Amino acid sequence: MILATALLPVLLTSGCGTFTELSGPAIRTEERNFAGALQYLRSGNETAARDLFERTVDAPPLKGVTDEALFRLAVLNLRDEGGKGEPRARALLGRLIREFPASIWARQASPLAAHLQEVLALRGVQRELKSLRNQNLSLSHDNKELRQSIERLKQLDMELEQKIRR
Repeated sequence: MILATALLPVLLTSGCGTFTELSGPAIRTEERNFAGALQYLRSGNETAARDLFERTVDAPPLKGVTDEALFRLAVLNLRDEGGKGEPRARALLGRLIREFPASIWARQASPLAAHLQEVLALRGVQRELKSLRNQNLSLSHDNKELRQSIERLKQLDMELEQKIRR
């Protein structure tokens, strides 16, 4: 009984140690990817940094690493040309705010996400305004044609009255 009581803590501790060893390399890989991404970012290699940030955010979440990687990746995506970067940045910021609400990066992401949402709404209004301008132009053109047709009808009516009087 005394031997079993003495061995129980040893067995429990060794199990935890084994679990820590299994999760340790994964955490180190994510931290290494993140550190490498920061180094690439400092040196100006945004493509390589983006790749490592992507690996970091695709891995299991790690507080203090994944949240910052999400924020930095979102900012890098804002620089994308072609219109695909902004929706991706909004999605990343949304994920950051949802998954890490207490993070300092989530607090910084909130106003940026709100701004991007306003930009999206503004673009929608601009598209609607452009559509309305096109409709206005079309209606103005139709109105001009109708006025010309009315003038021709008036002219024809006057000619017809003159023929009737003769």
